[in-house]
Amino acid sequence: MARKLVSPVQTSVSVWNILITVLLLIILCIVTGIVIIYFKKPIQPKDIQPNIVPDDRICMTKSEYTKLIDNTSQKSEIVVQDTISRDQRVLSDQLYPPLNRTNTVIHDALEHNIQHRNMYVPTNDMMDNYRLIGYLVNQDDTKDAGGNNWKLFARQKDRNRSDFYIIPSNNNYDIKIHISDEMIQGNEKLRDVYTVPKQISFNTPMLNTTAYQYVEIPKADLTTGVRYL
Repeated sequence: MARKLVSPVQTSVSVWNILITVLLLIILCIVTGIVIIYFKKPIQPKDIQPNIVPDDRICMTKSEYTKLIDNTSQKSEIVVQDTISRDQRVLSDQLYPPLNRTNTVIHDALEHNIQHRNMYVPTNDMMDNYRLIGYLVNQDDTKDAGGNNWKLFARQKDRNRSDFYIIPSNNNYDIKIHISDEMIQGNEKLRDVYTVPKQISFNTPMLNTTAYQYVEIPKADLTTGVRYL
């Protein structure tokens, strides 16, 4: 029986195929081992970065800090003493020690001013005095209680209100009438010293029912004075 002969070229090709296959298997094993080692590698504690403030940056411990906060939040209560009572005991009680004694006259005056509010600047009162601002004249033949001629006085109480009263121009009449809204007829009331109506009608038995003419006293022009130049 005849034997089949293999050429040298075919033998070399098969050897190379085997070598390439073995080489690929080796490379695959190496890559697989690297992947397994990488994923199975344990996490080292040094890789964890906890949010911890270093001890060298804290100037006090936590307990000391808490104590500091508690002491700051708790304010001591101030005991207010009645100095007037204390001063009276200093003067009257022979057994009471004369400690922290103050001037009783000044303190009593201060206490009185605080209670009666005399030491504070008033915010609603203009501190104005009554002054003559004009005359009220009635032309009726019937004479009223003041002879139909009156002096009108006024003062400003605050920015929205003024006080008024009238007295007869004749000094032989001793009458003084304070004017209120109920005494005036019509819508124009006598309320502001700077806006006095030209005609005023009253509803009082001491005055006539006909209108009174208001004659204003000219105001001084202070803008032309020497002090204002």
